[in-house]
Amino acid sequence: MLTFRKAREEDVAEIVAFTMDTWDWGDYIPRVIGRWVADGNAYVALLDGRIAAVASMLLVGKSAYLRGLRVRPELRGRGIGEAMTRFLVDEARRAGASIATLLVAEWNSPSHNLVRKVGFKARLYVYGGRPAGGRGGRCLEGAEAYEALAEALGRSRGYACLPDEPWVCTAVTPWDLLARGRPCLGESLYIGRFSFGAAQGSPDIDVTSLSPEGYRERYAAHVLYSMEL
Repeated sequence: MLTFRKAREEDVAEIVAFTMDTWDWGDYIPRVIGRWVADGNAYVALLDGRIAAVASMLLVGKSAYLRGLRVRPELRGRGIGEAMTRFLVDEARRAGASIATLLVAEWNSPSHNLVRKVGFKARLYVYGGRPAGGRGGRCLEGAEAYEALAEALGRSRGYACLPDEPWVCTAVTPWDLLARGRPCLGESLYIGRFSFGAAQGSPDIDVTSLSPEGYRERYAAHVLYSMEL
């Protein structure tokens, strides 16, 4: 029988062990799972008392961002990923979220099929990588900053990535973004490590954007999915 609970510190070593080699290049989960557990937003699925899957849910205002779903390799194909996703959606509802979002790499067909089956709808593309460099422009304050973000969010249908966690992309308000950074106008409007247009920032750090332009090294495109709760 499959059961679910929050991940605990003593689970970290087991989670790291089955997420080390998810892809040819490895995985980022071993680097972040300890922090996710400490922050209280990591969950595990248990099958006969053994960890079968792990994932995280992060609340941002009234939205819930789902990330990091991994199923133990020998247990894939048994519906555990779908069950875990449905559990997190229910958990988001219980937490008072009105929308859930997640990112799926463009090439990851099995994950696209899974989230569509659960009820998520594709909304827009998100691009990430190392920018060509440079920020510049003029930073905004007060009403001007709010109005610029409100206008940009209107064009993106209310979706953006967080300035300080650029791979967390979800439904936000201007206030959600302003609490985490200060918007600036360069080649396009950007805030922290996220841009509504061409990528901007230091070529030494990852950024995300809603345009594929402005990258020195661009990673795979991701599709942002959402579901109203």
